[in-house]
Amino acid sequence: MTNALILAGHGSHISAETADVVWRCVDQLRTRGAADEITAAFWKEQPAFSQALATVTADEVTIVPLFTAQGFFTRQVIPAEMGLDGPVTQHDGRAIRYARTLSEHPHLAEVVRQRVEQALSSTGFDPSATAVTLIGHGTRRSKESREAVLHQAELLRATGIVAEVVATYLDDEPFIREVYHLTTQPNLIAVPVFLASGSHVTLDVPGDLGLPAGANQAQVQGREVFYTEPVGTDAHLLDVILELACEAGASLYPSSDSSTWDCFPAAGRDLLLQTVAQMGELTFGQLLLKPQQVIVANGDSAKQIVTDIPSLRQHVRENPFRPLATRRDLPGGWVVPISEPEMLHAVVETVYPGAVADWAANWRGTFRAKTFDAVITRQVGMFRPLADFQEQAAMVEKICGDCVRHATWFHGTTPPDGIPCAEPCNVWLSAAKEWPHG
Repeated sequence: MTNALILAGHGSHISAETADVVWRCVDQLRTRGAADEITAAFWKEQPAFSQALATVTADEVTIVPLFTAQGFFTRQVIPAEMGLDGPVTQHDGRAIRYARTLSEHPHLAEVVRQRVEQALSSTGFDPSATAVTLIGHGTRRSKESREAVLHQAELLRATGIVAEVVATYLDDEPFIREVYHLTTQPNLIAVPVFLASGSHVTLDVPGDLGLPAGANQAQVQGREVFYTEPVGTDAHLLDVILELACEAGASLYPSSDSSTWDCFPAAGRDLLLQTVAQMGELTFGQLLLKPQQVIVANGDSAKQIVTDIPSLRQHVRENPFRPLATRRDLPGGWVVPISEPEMLHAVVETVYPGAVADWAANWRGTFRAKTFDAVITRQVGMFRPLADFQEQAAMVEKICGDCVRHATWFHGTTPPDGIPCAEPCNVWLSAAKEWPHG
């Protein structure tokens, strides 16, 4: 019996950190050998929620949603995109388990209290003259999102460590800026109940609080305001993830013999390695794969030697930030020396998450694309209005023309050596939503 672990996060088109925190957890879980296959899935990045299950081959799969609240994304988006029908879904002869969110684990309340205690210590605020606001994203599409933050506020209030505790929201009422009317104490500690230091945490929330750009402490509207780190950046997050996975029924047997080069999703791996061995080299997207090294094909001469997966991901993803991993602007100037064949697959899967499975299916003649109508019908949120979108060809030229994947979902076929794309990605759909004639 083999097992796979998928961490489901939001991702971003703006900030690398939103998905980085998820990938860091993936890397660390791989070093623990927590499962046979370990990967991530995202709403706004790759691999997409709808794609991730096809990248793993395990008999049992456990999905852990890395969200700080049970709400619209965890209750509706992820189940719709991943085809889940409850805590356990039987699909194609395997069991797919869906774990609870971080908000439902007792550890979150501990982290919230730690953030407040650390803020009191570093600022010297008098607790009896201090208010705390716990800030959530919130959404009017799901009351559960706001209730998770309200629950944390109630737990913190019950500790009595500060004079006032209120919950405010980025996208729901009461809004963040209302905190100055909801509290009366001269000192205010603001705790973002977010997983990562993405654009919401670094730009939107401090902006709504009235903090100067880049500042975590300032006087605002006559108050002394201190802004803490988000609750997701905690050293014990890995243990919480494993506990949630095991609670959902996962059979995990961590090993101390693994590294970040191990435990990658296995779909298509053997065919990729066989092809490189037989042909001597293989161009995969913008990568040139050889038995001894991987470089960027037709790129700058390799000057930087990359020897670990986190460094490789950072180099190709953040220089500058590339939310679409398969875009034809892959940074060059690097080489990864290969000492074991499996490292070839790990490099490709890091640069192009999820692409190997589709490439292999195309070679075998088993790849199946989805229709545009089927994708839109599956949507439960903001992309549903695209059902009448008439500019598909123009959008394919604009977005897909700069992507190493082939828009099989639109063209109907894929070149024999191409990397197919089963459906319009979130970047495509987001651009279509903003299309002036959409």
